Amino acid sequence: MTSIAKKALICIAIVLPLAGGAQLREKFQAHATYLASDELKGRGTGSEGIRLAAKYIATQFKEIGLEPGLEKSYYQEFPFPEQQQPEANIVGVIKGAATTKKSIVFTAHYDAYGVIKKEEQNDSIYNGALDNAIGVAALIEIARLFAEQEAPECHLVFVATAAEEFGAYGSKFYVENPVFPIEDIIICLNIDGFNVSGVREDYFVFPKRGVDYVDQIEAIAKPLGWVYKSPGWEDQLNTSFDTASFLQRSVPALTLWTGDQLKGGKTAEPIPFGKIHSPEDEITALWNWEGVEDHCLLYKAIADYFLNNPSDIKVTEPSLFMEK
Repeated sequence: MTSIAKKALICIAIVLPLAGGAQLREKFQAHATYLASDELKGRGTGSEGIRLAAKYIATQFKEIGLEPGLEKSYYQEFPFPEQQQPEANIVGVIKGAATTKKSIVFTAHYDAYGVIKKEEQNDSIYNGALDNAIGVAALIEIARLFAEQEAPECHLVFVATAAEEFGAYGSKFYVENPVFPIEDIIICLNIDGFNVSGVREDYFVFPKRGVDYVDQIEAIAKPLGWVYKSPGWEDQLNTSFDTASFLQRSVPALTLWTGDQLKGGKTAEPIPFGKIHSPEDEITALWNWEGVEDHCLLYKAIADYFLNNPSDIKVTEPSLFMEK
């Protein structure tokens, strides 16, 4: 067994009791259901819905016990083109040892497309359930898992980014104005999409090329029963996530998706999700929430490993993540 695998097994022993105690799945579903509801009108930039979403996330961060990322505020405001009022990242922090500047950053964008009326559509609300209410739900619950433990060695920063759908403005602003120095960010763990298909055992990460830590992620995940299974197309989306804002600055970052392999190796029947970036992206009765704990715990195990082993991982080709 590799040293990475042994350390990951230690993380399992710490994490599993916490997940059950937190009733993670029920809380996750409640967050996602509210954020993707018609009440929030698709969380479009400049809308009342996006402000309600921001307030909800900030309230959750406060209740969990995260410290505000910006002095006394969870709101990191930034200008948005052709809009008088600013957008805002919501930033919460769990501080590590007083002597460290190192941090791990979790990100998940909370904006969607709002309301777009078209003659051919009966529904005009782009609820953004898969993209990305469920990612924000995961961000909140992963933060809760960490908040219920002793303070980590390094700082943890949780950023719900705004205006991702229109040019990753929130993540770009954060890397220019980080809570802790950008050169001391160990890794950014981005959540954009999440497993609501049921229990799975395979996963893959974005990106695969241009970084040197995919093998380390595989070694961390394997003791938890996860199988790395590349679909072969992941690097076509190198600039499609908030991770690009970090990667192009040579800050390690990844987004992690699950696949369609059931425990034991069989292929699951596909769930007919609604098309993202459309009014079809809504929560339905076909969603299966049983795999969210495992997916959250995989993200957490990766963070736990790097908290205890802030190794020198690298972005080897930052140019791959530049906007064309």
